[in-house]
Amino acid sequence: MSLSTEIMRMMLDHSYDGITYTDENGIIQYVNKSYSEITGLSQEFIFSNTLYDLLAKDYPIATLFHKIFEDKSPCSEVINYGRDHQNEILVTGIPVFDEAGIFRGVFGNIRDITDLNNLKSEIHTIHHEYKQALDNQKQITSALLKKLSALTTKETDFQLSGSEKTIQWLFELSERISSVDSTILITGESGVGKDVFAKLVHHIGRPDKPFVKISCGAIPESLLESELFGYEPGSFTGAGKHGKPGIFELAEDGIVFLDEIGEMPLMLQVKLLTVLQDRKFFRIGGVKEKMMRARVIAATNKDLMHLVERREFRNDLYYRLNVIPVHIPPLRERKEDILPIALHLLNKINAKNQTEKRFSWDLERYFMQYPWPGNIRELNNIIERIYVLSPENKLSSRYLPSEILSYCSQQVQISLTDDVTLKKRIEAYEKDILSQMIKSNLTINEIAEKLDVSSSTIVRKIQKYNLQRKGVNILEG
Repeated sequence: MSLSTEIMRMMLDHSYDGITYTDENGIIQYVNKSYSEITGLSQEFIFSNTLYDLLAKDYPIATLFHKIFEDKSPCSEVINYGRDHQNEILVTGIPVFDEAGIFRGVFGNIRDITDLNNLKSEIHTIHHEYKQALDNQKQITSALLKKLSALTTKETDFQLSGSEKTIQWLFELSERISSVDSTILITGESGVGKDVFAKLVHHIGRPDKPFVKISCGAIPESLLESELFGYEPGSFTGAGKHGKPGIFELAEDGIVFLDEIGEMPLMLQVKLLTVLQDRKFFRIGGVKEKMMRARVIAATNKDLMHLVERREFRNDLYYRLNVIPVHIPPLRERKEDILPIALHLLNKINAKNQTEKRFSWDLERYFMQYPWPGNIRELNNIIERIYVLSPENKLSSRYLPSEILSYCSQQVQISLTDDVTLKKRIEAYEKDILSQMIKSNLTINEIAEKLDVSSSTIVRKIQKYNLQRKGVNILEG
């Protein structure tokens, strides 16, 4: 049974989709009511224009239909329509051919998918919020597990090295510090590991948050301000056209680490003080105030109080930074850390290169005698140098730099001027060697192997010099 033209028209007129037909000459022969409602164009306007008239007026549906006229192929496209282009409509055009295969125009169907997309967006938002809530819960659980793990597997989790006493001090201090948001000022000579301690605080307190570091002494004054606070597009010559966030934005609610804070210019010290006090700032060229949610950790190898006295560092900024002071002693003041750190550094190189090189005893003796003015950084460089230059697995002192060999030689000459008998010198030397090895947590057998003597000899000399490891019976080996 065939439907009459009147019934077909009635069905199309009641369709929620917009329906249109344009003949092969570009004359619009039919549009239903929904088509006018969706596009916002009256039927009078549509019928008074051809496809080519609408194409000249840049109507997007006409552009799509004209493409079908040229390609003779179906085409679908999502088009933004309406006064503010807020509505999204799915337009589908199908070329029409008669029984002889002659092109007779384009049949078009349009559907308003704005509500559908809004619904999808709402569902996506709900799903995202639900997933974020689950992720937050997982992060909280993970953070607690990491914290517990960090306290039980200290050396392996954070790659810290040193004596047991030093590592315990670092973790206990960072644990207390990480529980509050107060500003931290880390002081100590260059190379002592100030940045390592800052990362440890981050690792324990905010492991899932950003850690953003900037060296105040490595960036020119003209660029430092933009690195700290960011800038808006076109705010100064050479500024990027999209602007740039500064580290206070990038850090979000994580940690900003201001290294070499003593090098910061006085002009920027004023702005930093304002940020620390008000927890707010502006980008360069910006008018919108931004909140600073990050925790600030500053570090310096300079005497800031001396700089304050010389009016090179602001007094008020110093006290604002120095809420929680942390001083890391130089390596020469914690000799018990030298060999554990050296062994840790060598083990890392061995693991990386799949080797088993080790220190000779004479090399370890030089390590303990030298004052290491460059601290851990210098020690790391020297170990890497010896590792590369030495063809043997047992690393010896022959590959040490001349300045270290010269310094240690002078120290020996100075000690020889003292009025001490040979026997007492030998005993003092033996005691010093054994004491250093005990502090390195070596067993009796390991010490005996290194010194090429029997275990019983080591035990006897330990008893003779009354040596013991704190909290551990050294005779257990």
